[in-house]
Amino acid sequence: MLDLAKEFSLLGFLEETEEDGTVTYVMDFPDDVYITVTDDNGRTPARAKQNLVLACYDGEGRYLWGSEFKTFMELQKYCQDNPAGSPVLLQALKNASKTLKDKEWSSPSHP
Repeated sequence: MLDLAKEFSLLGFLEETEEDGTVTYVMDFPDDVYITVTDDNGRTPARAKQNLVLACYDGEGRYLWGSEFKTFMELQKYCQDNPAGSPVLLQALKNASKTLKDKEWSSPSHP
């Protein structure tokens, strides 16, 4: 069984603990952008073979886009093929699935 905390660290993710005790895996990118990884219930991923949800935010904490992965191993492949924190990895993760993309939604802060 994989030690997910260790595996996320090897890919370049940092652990951040939320106020409710949930551990979120975070990776920073250029231009003050970061992604978080949780399970599909917004909790700490516990198993390698479960859905993972990536959410991208700007430096002000505004949601930009999201992608989903069916397993940790699927995410791992993208991360191993591209340098951690690189614009190339960020674009690959953004294009990884058919979930809500930045151009498909609007809000007061993102017309």
